[in-house]
Amino acid sequence: MTVVLDANVAVALSLVDERATAVERKLAEWRNAGEPLHAPSLFRFEVANALTRSVVADLIDFADAQAAWQRITGMPIALHELEDGPAAIEVAQRLQRESAYDAAYVVLAQELGAILWTFDGPLARNASGLGLPVRLIDEE
Repeated sequence: MTVVLDANVAVALSLVDERATAVERKLAEWRNAGEPLHAPSLFRFEVANALTRSVVADLIDFADAQAAWQRITGMPIALHELEDGPAAIEVAQRLQRESAYDAAYVVLAQELGAILWTFDGPLARNASGLGLPVRLIDEE
């Protein structure tokens, strides 16, 4: 099945944090199955935001952020513009979220007949309960 990748997954991989091994395992699985990677166009903004927060919190330095950015932008991820804003609003309401950001990922997964893979536990639990195509990456 086609994969929609949450920005938090790419950031974990690029910063080589404790979740990177789980991401590497999933990427190898998807690559071996010939599964393409997709994300909404806001993906890069979310990545930049996560890297900024890490720099400001002194978790990484600017050079680490630059290297992480290069790793992420080098990943073969097809980026998609949001075509159906009302669908994102509806999904955000169903998820009881005040933001359309997560919903944009879910809507893209629905449009592509894909699964959204994330480290966002609350998103995965809420979406699963609503029958939405979201799965949590197992960190083991």
